Amino acid sequence: MAADRNSADHRRLAGRALLLLAGLAVPTAVVAGLVAGVAGVVGALIGLGFVALLFGAASLSLAWAVEHAPSMTLVVLAAGTFTRLATYAAVLDALSDVTWVHPPSLALATGVATALTLAAELVWLARTPQLFHVDLDVDAPRPAAVPHETTTSSEHVPAGTDPEPVPTGSRSL
Repeated sequence: MAADRNSADHRRLAGRALLLLAGLAVPTAVVAGLVAGVAGVVGALIGLGFVALLFGAASLSLAWAVEHAPSMTLVVLAAGTFTRLATYAAVLDALSDVTWVHPPSLALATGVATALTLAAELVWLARTPQLFHVDLDVDAPRPAAVPHETTTSSEHVPAGTDPEPVPTGSRSL
């Protein structure tokens, strides 16, 4: 049952990000067209499509991890994010010399879409902690604070007061 709920949560997250990208498509294409003509529109739409494709692949990886390897969900999320960023850089570099694509439009659309989808993804994932098996039972007892030896230094003592003596052997420079 929890796996079904997690899968539905993840599908909802993926759908939100794809809607975000779809919402970016028209204004991005219009601005790119005004600035760089047809090559700008092509570059911007390739960038947005590329972000959507890699986001979809990362979503499928995360959905697989949620279903089959729940303890690896956070690792899959981090690895997917770093893989996407490296892939974006490689593809942007490879397309930089293509004449029918306006490289600045491609790079700007890809960069903006990447930043927005990663930020949105992190916000949505933070609001869906069950994907990472986080129990948000606020009434659960908290572990006691670990006692630690306190020392004072003159840097942290308010002016006009005498510092407490520092025990020998634990003095730091």
